[in-house]
Amino acid sequence: MTLSDAELEALYRAADATEFAARDAALVRAALYWGFTATELSLLEVQHVLTVDGEWRERFVLPAAFAFNGLARTAWLRDPAFVASLETWLHWRAELGWDRTEANRFRGFEAKAPLFVNNHGRPFAMTPRSPGSTDLLPSGMNRQLRELLDRAGLQHHSPHVLRDTYIVRLWQRGLSRHEIMQLTGIRKAETISRKIRHLIPEPRQVFADFLPGHSTA
Repeated sequence: MTLSDAELEALYRAADATEFAARDAALVRAALYWGFTATELSLLEVQHVLTVDGEWRERFVLPAAFAFNGLARTAWLRDPAFVASLETWLHWRAELGWDRTEANRFRGFEAKAPLFVNNHGRPFAMTPRSPGSTDLLPSGMNRQLRELLDRAGLQHHSPHVLRDTYIVRLWQRGLSRHEIMQLTGIRKAETISRKIRHLIPEPRQVFADFLPGHSTA
């Protein structure tokens, strides 16, 4: 399932109306613009998207250390509206003094600080899949995204719908399965096919006059 235009507008409105609207507005836009998983959104750092001089990186690399399937990949930051929402979030966060340093690097933020933090200014929680496991689940980020979907009246969707919507929109923009795999870290083309299959029409008309006619005269 994916989000319709109307559902996206409802999600934007819900994010813009929370107590932490600057963070939530930037967060939902990040999820939809980058198509990152909840783990990637949780572990993305300030230094990944900002240069030392404090400029936004138009193109940056998502590290293999926490990228989906352990595959480092390129991400882009070119949309002015998205950049504006990130600017608002960093300004708001600076006023709260979260992850600030005395240095001028990275706009005065800790380089390794998460780009997105929870309502207390701390990293979103990552919890073991099972006791003692080193496989961590993005429980905090999933709760945050779940809350925003609920606020928008989209309780029937899971947080995964944001990434699926991203994939479908890439396909609608004309990208191939291989290109989408490069942008998402998904290894198998079949996985992409499953997510876009509802967009591929059945070629019934192709077979209406498939064989040439012939005359018996």
